[in-house]
Amino acid sequence: MTLPEGLAAVRDALGALGFAVQADAESGLAFMFEGGQYYVPAQGDDAGFYHLLFPNFWPLESDEEYGQALFACDAVNREAKLVKLHTVDGDVWAGVEALHAQPQEFVAALPRYLSFVQEAVRAFRDVMLAAQEAGDAEVIEDVPEARPEPVA
Repeated sequence: MTLPEGLAAVRDALGALGFAVQADAESGLAFMFEGGQYYVPAQGDDAGFYHLLFPNFWPLESDEEYGQALFACDAVNREAKLVKLHTVDGDVWAGVEALHAQPQEFVAALPRYLSFVQEAVRAFRDVMLAAQEAGDAEVIEDVPEARPEPVA
């Protein structure tokens, strides 16, 4: 099975930029950037629609963490440029959706998209870590023997 023309053009352009791209006609393109695996899924009949995905960057290990992640996704989605954060099967994903007339336009914008995704992921992590630290502080305050002794 061969790649659709637009996806093949994106693969070739990414390769020209030095990315090692794995291509599959059904699932799309995969490449590494800054230690993370990114995807450009195949879009079927919509040749002008491009989707950059950074999946599974934060595993959700409890119902409480899932609730914190929904709050963090909402907080970041209100502020982030172009990026949508969402949960999928116990993980958090980031994505950028864009419309471009030509595949080369998508590739030209890709450095900005990657930067936006990384900024959104950092913001998400900051919100999650702050929520976890606040939760840890509440747990410590609720355990009397964990409180420090007053200094005389």
